[in-house]
Parts: sequence; C-alpha cells; structure tokens
Amino acid sequence: MPVVNGLQETFSDRIEFVLLDLDDDRQDGIRRELGITAQAQYVLVGADGEIVQKWFGVLDQARVSAELETLLQT
Repeated sequence: MPVVNGLQETFSDRIEFVLLDLDDDRQDGIRRELGITAQAQYVLVGADGEIVQKWFGVLDQARVSAELETLLQT
C-alpha cells in the first residue's frame, strides 16, 4: 500500500487529504500555487492556507506521521 494511503487512513478524521493528478489540466492552478512540478511531491498546507512542509520522493511513513502528529498538537 502506498505510504500516503496509510497516512490517509490514520489521519483522515483530522486532516483533509487532496490528491492531485498531474495529467488533469483542470488542476494546473492549484499545482502552480503549491509549486508542484512533478510526481512524488507532497505539500502540507496549514489551516491558514500557508505551506507548512514539503516532501519530495519516497515518503518515510513513520517520519511524516510523527511530523503530522506534532503539527496537530500545536
């Protein structure tokens, strides 16, 4: 199972996950706004709309999970 799916299962009651499709031209605006230019890019956006963290490449589920827990506690 891809890491992001595991994170979604764990945090879906507290974090909204939005998955973007690079092949969907209708999502070009949000991808540009977030600075996403290729696959395997992940962006954590806070409730205020500001980018909190970016990840590139293969995600380490334990590390990202710990960062999400920390963010949720602040």
